[in-house]
Amino acid sequence: MKSRNLMIVLLILLFLLVPVTIAGDGDYKIPSVVKDVTVNNDGSVHISEKIVYDIEGSVNGVYRNIPLTGRQSVRNISVKTPGYYNTLEVDRNDNSTILRVWLYEDKDKTRKTENAKVEVTYDYTIRKGVKVYNDIAEMQYMTWGSEWNSKVDSMESNIHVPGTKNDIEYWNNPEDNVVSSQWTSDDTLTVKLENIDAHTSFEQRILMPKNYIKNTTFAQVIHVDAKQRIEDDQRKYEEEHNKQNIIVTLAWTILGLLLLVPFGIYWFFGREPKIEYNAEYEYDLPSDATPLQVNILINGNVGVITDDAMYATILDLINRKYFKIVVNDRDNTIIRQTSKDMGHLREYELSLIDFLSSFAQDGDISIGYVGRRSHYHQFQRFSAKWYKQAREETSDTWIKQYFDDRGSNLLLYCGIMYWILFILTIIGMEFMLIPAYLTTLALVSMIVFMIGAVLLFIVPNTVPGRWTSEGKEFYDKWKNFEKYIKDYSLIKERPPSSVQVWGKYLVYASALGCADRVTKNMKQYFKSVNIAEDTFTDSSAVSFAYYNGFAHVESSFNTLSESESDSSGSIGSSGSGGFGGGGGGTF
Repeated sequence: MKSRNLMIVLLILLFLLVPVTIAGDGDYKIPSVVKDVTVNNDGSVHISEKIVYDIEGSVNGVYRNIPLTGRQSVRNISVKTPGYYNTLEVDRNDNSTILRVWLYEDKDKTRKTENAKVEVTYDYTIRKGVKVYNDIAEMQYMTWGSEWNSKVDSMESNIHVPGTKNDIEYWNNPEDNVVSSQWTSDDTLTVKLENIDAHTSFEQRILMPKNYIKNTTFAQVIHVDAKQRIEDDQRKYEEEHNKQNIIVTLAWTILGLLLLVPFGIYWFFGREPKIEYNAEYEYDLPSDATPLQVNILINGNVGVITDDAMYATILDLINRKYFKIVVNDRDNTIIRQTSKDMGHLREYELSLIDFLSSFAQDGDISIGYVGRRSHYHQFQRFSAKWYKQAREETSDTWIKQYFDDRGSNLLLYCGIMYWILFILTIIGMEFMLIPAYLTTLALVSMIVFMIGAVLLFIVPNTVPGRWTSEGKEFYDKWKNFEKYIKDYSLIKERPPSSVQVWGKYLVYASALGCADRVTKNMKQYFKSVNIAEDTFTDSSAVSFAYYNGFAHVESSFNTLSESESDSSGSIGSSGSGGFGGGGGGTF
């Protein structure tokens, strides 16, 4: 169980190392884009881009980065922002031209744009974009680049050629988001796209007759025959893209199958057997199982002993007269070991008696004193030994009579597999070992594997595991008994027959982890029927529980479990302040 908890902690730490994007001020979406691209007969290309920004929060403005290669340049730049005022800044360098559009809501340009849908139209001309070869002219235009952080809901691209559509070849790279592509006039190619993911590029490639470019002043002139090479290149691109699509489909399919593995484990190993037992409640102890056995099978994960088992064992030893109560009040509980023969006690019971007796003063054991006298490491050594002894009393062979843990083990292995895949995905993305076209899949997989691993590590083993027919009846009966002792209306309707029976019930209530609730019900019932307090001594367990014995045990043992003395400090020098201090301000 400790190794499982360690894995959960490590998973959470790894998750904290994963960059997470949180929407805040300045976030935006792009509902629509309309582009008009006009190829001029001098080789220049005029571009008009109408981009709608759906802005969340407050922004200074928007920007457009236009990459450039070789001798390309951007000219005749202008911007329109209907309904908003703007100031355009142009930043030119060798590799790009950046258009920064400062947006304002007022004419004086004092109020920044906030929570608005802004339509921005960029107009500019690209020189040296069109290539003119010996046999053909080409416009290879990246209609949408991969640097956009937002998804685009819809896009329309209108390319106007300086001639007719006759003898023109064109390609959309890729076709994935294209919903229509057609010549809407003799010289206009209209392509419509939907749901373009962030960081996704879209290219349009057009081959046109060379004579469409009358003047090559603003074109790139390349003295080679290019048509066949471009057509061959496009065939290779389409083949490669189809391969990528197959790989992506297979990868998504594999991810889906991996997610189905836990459900498959549950289907084959987690479904419970059908039994004839169908009672709603158990009004008496369902079996002669020990409190330890009930705890290890019913309270939490099967096979895992909880702290309640130790408390139940203490109360059981008191109830069976191996300890007698000397003092039991609001402030403390004091017990004393009796001379009762311990020959029939189990090793874990004897170990607990020895531990408690080591704190005796003149024979009296103060429960509260145990917490003050014992040290953290001393208690940890004892509890580790005690849990081992207790676990040996309930062997795996005995547990397997009641519970089939194959599904639980397989689910644990599945969680480990998810964890490994989560780490490998992080490594692959960090060192760019994953192809760009698998980035979205990798991000989704990383999140799915992380969440899946955490869930599989924390899910109770009773979900993927399965009770045997005998175990199912055992479990149902004890859970029905638990429902009975926790439900005051049932207690009132059919109360335990004596104070001694109440004592037994309290021992098992402690093993089931509901001692506080049952003690409360007991007090309420005793008050309702006017049971005299002097009769409580008929059951040591009742007397112990009635006068806050559980609270003293839990307080003392929780202190030992959770605290550790801090010896790392040192004597401070004058003026050092010891702790606290510091400063503050804004940033």
